[in-house]
Amino acid sequence: MSEYVTIEVEFSDDPTLAELFINQDLTEADEEFYASPHEGDQGSPIAQLLFSAVDGIQKLTITRHQITITRAPGQPWEAIIDEVRDALRDWFL
Repeated sequence: MSEYVTIEVEFSDDPTLAELFINQDLTEADEEFYASPHEGDQGSPIAQLLFSAVDGIQKLTITRHQITITRAPGQPWEAIIDEVRDALRDWFL
């Protein structure tokens, strides 16, 4: 495991989507998809963490090194991204 958690963010043409690329393994599955916070509450530990720690996530897709977030209407990206970074850094460190 890397000593540092790095997160790179790419925003989509769709203003409700952002992709986060992380230098840590997030899942062993090919893909995890959560269509709602309720589904995430029943999902993997990373999904549970993100839905509980971060306000404004509507949908979540997790692959080995990537998280795709669909934000809820009216939620600012800056707050979502900051909260995701904090949650993942706490998780891995």
